[in-house]
Amino acid sequence: MGTFLVRIDHLSESVGTGSLSAKCTVDQPYAQDQHENLTYRHRVGRARYLGGPLLENQAGLMEKLALKAITPTGSDLHSAMIDIAEEMAAWVQENAPLLTGALKTSGHPEVYDNGSKIYDRPPISARERG
Repeated sequence: MGTFLVRIDHLSESVGTGSLSAKCTVDQPYAQDQHENLTYRHRVGRARYLGGPLLENQAGLMEKLALKAITPTGSDLHSAMIDIAEEMAAWVQENAPLLTGALKTSGHPEVYDNGSKIYDRPPISARERG
């Protein structure tokens, strides 16, 4: 039993505790309307261009995290969350409606560990005037 408890303590130290989160913000004046309005008929792209792929890929995202939680050298959850944040930005590029080119390239991926920003890649396209 002692070996199990020692290993659990080691795992806890390696993985850490607290909150680890990834997000992707799309900061264009029309971004939320394009994302949420299901009545629009987009010729290119779709509504729910970020939320849809997130829900559709949730099992795969959890698997990516699980594979990085315990590695031979400890835990690599930070890099897994960075990859997920970048994947969310890629979903924006693939799925955002083509109202203007700026929406597709406006994904701003970030990762936070216990509220501290550990990754922040600016969007390719800055916010348009609105």
